[in-house]
Amino acid sequence: MVDAVITGEPMNPRRPLNANNGDGISVVIPTYNSAAVLSDAIDSVLAQTHPPDELIVIDDGGDDDTESICRRYRGAIRYVRQDNAGASAARNHGAAIARCRWLAFLDADDLWAPDKLARQRAALAQNPEADFCVTAACVWSAAGRRYIRMAWTGSLDPVEMTRQLLVRNILTGSCSSMVVRADVFASVGGFAQGKAAEDRRLTIDLLRRYRGLILPDALVNQRPGPAHWSDPERHRREMIALIDDYADLLVKLDPSGRLRRRAVARMHERTGMHYLENGDLRTAARHLTRAALLDPRLANPWRVLINACLGRWRRPTAAAPQAVASATPEPTVAPTPVGEPGARL
Repeated sequence: MVDAVITGEPMNPRRPLNANNGDGISVVIPTYNSAAVLSDAIDSVLAQTHPPDELIVIDDGGDDDTESICRRYRGAIRYVRQDNAGASAARNHGAAIARCRWLAFLDADDLWAPDKLARQRAALAQNPEADFCVTAACVWSAAGRRYIRMAWTGSLDPVEMTRQLLVRNILTGSCSSMVVRADVFASVGGFAQGKAAEDRRLTIDLLRRYRGLILPDALVNQRPGPAHWSDPERHRREMIALIDDYADLLVKLDPSGRLRRRAVARMHERTGMHYLENGDLRTAARHLTRAALLDPRLANPWRVLINACLGRWRRPTAAAPQAVASATPEPTVAPTPVGEPGARL
């Protein structure tokens, strides 16, 4: 029995058309000037105990050695170069030319556990009503100098999951863990191009129409690298754009405005933490203070501000080891499946 849980009924059920290109999996790796880590990502795909049927690398117009690295895998991958358009456009490009019924995505600076695809294939076979599948992830903690497991163990009601996704990313690493039916992916428009939080946007759109599986074990290692945030101000602007783009949905889910207030508080919290990691304590304090005022329940702003006042803050180190997610992770307890979901949109 595969240890997986399925989300509740979709908020607006609409079954996809039957795909006619078999039950294979096409893997898409978007890359931009990530030659230093790309081969590790490719190797983690090719080392799968149940390999994919197709591996596509989309070079998003970089100027490094990506093409020469891909030549080493001639016959094992499809390499496609495009003009620079962003990671979401690269993923969508790969999805558009993929030949299989299922799509999987992996960022160029992340790694898969050897049995990742095998376990997702088995889970989807045992739950044919599911249209997509995500897993937990191991994320590098600069402060703790170690990988930590990130998994969603809350409600599986799609409405509640959507509420949480509008505030924060409850499915960390889903850009590298998701397996989704190609026709389902196309029906929601794929990844939002030119926008941040594309993983959250895609999951919100999927939950409104389809059913998904969550594997609770961490089958992805998410490493800091070229694809990760380095510009706090850009992060702030993009999070504001996410809130603005889903303004109507925020009102539908909570006419009182409290949900939107939580989302804005979270934006200030994450922006402040990014400035803190970059060593700008003054700007970090401004954003963290705003976050604490908007949502006093947030712990990070109070913890950081108190430590700063006491002179106990130190800048974390971002370098990560080249660890690979284990094929036999520590046992975890699966969240309880949810029955009938709550209010529908």
